Amino acid sequence: MNAVPQNSVNAAPQQSKAQISGLDIIRNDFQKQNPGLTFDKFQHKLLTVIKNPNNKLVRYGNTVFLLMKKTPELVELHTFTQDNVPALVKNFQDLAKSLKNMGIKTVMTYADSPAYLKVAQATGLPVKTGQSTKVIKGAAKPVYTFTLDLK
Repeated sequence: MNAVPQNSVNAAPQQSKAQISGLDIIRNDFQKQNPGLTFDKFQHKLLTVIKNPNNKLVRYGNTVFLLMKKTPELVELHTFTQDNVPALVKNFQDLAKSLKNMGIKTVMTYADSPAYLKVAQATGLPVKTGQSTKVIKGAAKPVYTFTLDLK
């Protein structure tokens, strides 16, 4: 497969970095986060997820966001990126603006890397952070939780 699946949207392209395909962004980020694992199984799961009309891939620059609408006002967010931190911060800000315009009130996500704490703070958005445990790849792991209030 050589393109981002049909449910994707390209938005706000950034001129600062060469554009790569959405699928390559997802593949590269997956391989960076999961050394030694193959992308094929994850790609199959991702394709199954985006077949649900409540789930969408949205692209800003060299960042692809997986948006999973849980309720009419709540979205769970997953991020795949090849952008540097300043570009990623801008992508989050632009995404938040778009989601608010669509009537989304709350965005939730989590990360196992403390680097996302700095990204969340750098956005200047009203992000509440916490810590929790999530099952990732079959094992319970500590994670940072992020809740963005767009009301």
